Amino acid sequence: MTAKRFTPLAATLAGIAWMFASAGIAQAADSSAADKPLVTVNGSTLTTKDLDAFTKAMAASRSKPVPRQEAMKTLIDRELLYQEALAKGLDKDPDVKQELFDQRRSLLANMAISDMLRAKPATDKELHQIYQERVLTQKATEYKARHILVKTEGEAKDIIAKLDKGADFAALAKAKSIDTGSGAKGGELGWFSPSQMVPEFSAAAAKLAKGKYTETPVKSQFGWHVIQLEDTRQVKPPSFDQLKPRLEGVVQSERITAYVNDLRKKAKIVDK
Repeated sequence: MTAKRFTPLAATLAGIAWMFASAGIAQAADSSAADKPLVTVNGSTLTTKDLDAFTKAMAASRSKPVPRQEAMKTLIDRELLYQEALAKGLDKDPDVKQELFDQRRSLLANMAISDMLRAKPATDKELHQIYQERVLTQKATEYKARHILVKTEGEAKDIIAKLDKGADFAALAKAKSIDTGSGAKGGELGWFSPSQMVPEFSAAAAKLAKGKYTETPVKSQFGWHVIQLEDTRQVKPPSFDQLKPRLEGVVQSERITAYVNDLRKKAKIVDK
């Protein structure tokens, strides 16, 4: 059976549904650093600040450091293409002008958020409180189960009837299950959290006592299941230090939501 794979923690720590920048909030450049010319391209000078900013942007998009020599070559290539676009008058194109207009506003919006977050960083007290309320209070359970997947409800009912008469679950899984991966192992699925399986499957497994199987077939997008619960266990949550970066992200997300909501309340917005 194909399962959805994502951790329970991701659901617990889900923040707001949107963010203002895919690579994070932009940081203001250090205006106090010395700016020195590096190269001229058809008379246009590229400086150390140009290269530093471009290198950081490349590293953010790749999620890894970028060699300075590679960044310099790419920066020059970008400058050449920029000059070519100007020579062709592409900056006068209405679509291009609209895109530049939108990008300028997006950049400044990001900078407004960045400025707010620098003024109101997450405190250790806030992070520990979120950890206590949203992580330690959650009782996460994992399940260990087997299943037999078939195409029709009739087939599933027939399997349940055989189990009622004492048939071996693992043997039936090997013979009948169309989930060939688990079927070859007697229907064994191993340990899983509810969020890793489709809702119908997880809900049925959670209602079973250890050693029992579903008395009625369970329908999902994959077909019809007969499920046998083998065991359950409580999951120990990750430590505060392990989750600290995510907790900081939660605080930042909530800061952003409150900040924008406050701006909206103060604004005069008129539909046209």
